Amino acid sequence: MKTLFLTLFTICSISAQNAEKIVADMINQLGGKKAFYNMKNVTYDLAFKDPNTPITLVSKEVYVFDKERSFATYSENSMLGAKGKVTEGYDGKNAWVKFNGKISNDKQANEIARFWRKTNYYWFAMFYKLQDKGVNLKHIGSKKVEGRDYDLIKVTFASGIGDSKDTYVLYVNKKTKLVDQLLFTVVAFGITEPELLKLHYEIIDGINVPTERVEISSNWKGEVVGKKWATTYWTNIKFNNKIDMTIFSK
Repeated sequence: MKTLFLTLFTICSISAQNAEKIVADMINQLGGKKAFYNMKNVTYDLAFKDPNTPITLVSKEVYVFDKERSFATYSENSMLGAKGKVTEGYDGKNAWVKFNGKISNDKQANEIARFWRKTNYYWFAMFYKLQDKGVNLKHIGSKKVEGRDYDLIKVTFASGIGDSKDTYVLYVNKKTKLVDQLLFTVVAFGITEPELLKLHYEIIDGINVPTERVEISSNWKGEVVGKKWATTYWTNIKFNNKIDMTIFSK
């Protein structure tokens, strides 16, 4: 029994080490963690459309990497169903939403604001955050997809990390070292079966940024089960801007 336990422990340790090495190589291929965070902040335009639902989001996003501060001004936000100017902010601890410049006390609106502020930041910085404390990485095998060879990395989170416990499976291209696609859940919205997300990159200031994304309902084998692809586009991306830090304050 002791020998079996030690064997299993060794296998798990090797799997984690392999995963950490693959993720480290991927981050270096993106441009490097140090180079990314040295940019200090980013601004860009976001457009999200899901033809399977009424959800449409169009916003101007601002992120400061220190304390993961996040801010957005929406021109479209179908989830809130509001007319006029909508702004959201997250100061590193608390999130808020304003309608036409007035702070909202609506619980649901503020919960949605917190979700998008933290989620949108996470999607932008996700690959670098894979080396954060409390992130569990496991190499779960290799797979060929559309003629390309991939390492599969399962990502889970320790207790107390994040607002919800999502699961990811990264498909890391063995040739390019980049993540071409991934599977993910959205537990905060009750989505425990995976979405398949495919990525297209652009190099901006020396950083590989996945600026075009398409997603669809899938299964854990990476097989498409949905009918229509949702799209996300990041445009007008600018790093290392001069930012008025008061915009994050409620």
